[in-house]
Amino acid sequence: MTSFLKFLAVFTTILGSAYIYTGIRLVEGLALSGGWLYVFWASIIVLILMIPISYYFSQVVISEWIQSTFSYFAFTGLGFFTILFSLVLLKDLFLLFSQLSGLYLLIANLEFISRWHLLNDHVYLQFALSVSTISVAVLLTMYGFFQSHQKLKTVSIQIPVKGLHPDLDGFTIVQISDVHIGPTIKGGFLKKVVTRINHLNPDFVAITGDLVDGPASRLKNHLLPLGELKSKFGTFYITGNHEYYSGVLSWITEIKKLGIQVLLNENRVIHHKSASVTVAGVTDLKAGSILAEHKTDPARAIRGGENSDFKILLAHQPNSIFEAVGLGYDLQLSGHTHGGQYFPGNFLIYLAQKFVAGLHSYKNMLIYVSRGTGYWGPPLRIGAPSEITKLVLKKV
Repeated sequence: MTSFLKFLAVFTTILGSAYIYTGIRLVEGLALSGGWLYVFWASIIVLILMIPISYYFSQVVISEWIQSTFSYFAFTGLGFFTILFSLVLLKDLFLLFSQLSGLYLLIANLEFISRWHLLNDHVYLQFALSVSTISVAVLLTMYGFFQSHQKLKTVSIQIPVKGLHPDLDGFTIVQISDVHIGPTIKGGFLKKVVTRINHLNPDFVAITGDLVDGPASRLKNHLLPLGELKSKFGTFYITGNHEYYSGVLSWITEIKKLGIQVLLNENRVIHHKSASVTVAGVTDLKAGSILAEHKTDPARAIRGGENSDFKILLAHQPNSIFEAVGLGYDLQLSGHTHGGQYFPGNFLIYLAQKFVAGLHSYKNMLIYVSRGTGYWGPPLRIGAPSEITKLVLKKV
């Protein structure tokens, strides 16, 4: 928990700096003064404080309805402002480029703009761009909120495997990832997910980390629907980075009570007709920095399962593949990225991840990266829809 508090403090500091920069730039553009200026800055301060307050509410005894409602406002505000901050940066870069290139002078003297007495002055240009920036941020936030609350989609993916054992042709795995049961996602959502999975009739279910976002003492009952999962070989779970912010050992105990098999750098060999499948799972890539005994170890995870006809690695972070490749795995299933979740994450995610979403090949391995079943933080999805993934092995 100490690690998460440090993360929260750093996150709030960075967030506050971004909010203040955005506020300064918008105040200049909108030319606010008097009472409106005080209201504006008071709103900025409230938005900055809502995130740590939301975290505090998640730790104390308080009505769950109040906690969830406050968190919805806090994280929707966070989403709106991260979009707004990004757009303000783009606006400032546009103005800088325009001034340096002389484009601003060209635009300011266009005849049709002059007739409207708009944008022919630096003040009017700043005002118009500021209003447009805020409007676009509002519209994107509304769209993202709607997208994150649409009917959850099932994505069907065929995994082409050369030389696949004939009895594994059509073998089906259902993957969910990054559900993030916590401030705004509760058991009702998970129950719908479980119902959908059971209709898919999988051979086994894989939960690839970041299942929870908060302490087991407050949220464990919201995981009860997982006990209703039905598949031929059961459900396998691995830890994600957020479990380590939320008391991972307590959560492992609770998840095991639901009949779910937890894989901590270990595997299970399952037998399907005359074929065998190794299902291995590693702890989160950064787990060792929080809990030394949970240091990720894909070599240890496959031990004893090397001779199976097909070998699957469950690893929360796609970057685990760089340690796993060459160890005998055929397929890695991951999450973590959320596909970027929303703007500007859709673009920034590529700075940290080689594999962001979908099916890829890397050397002698295949990797599928889920965009996630829930969301983290802001209840927004733009250009990265959430998913339940049905993966079917196909012989080629």
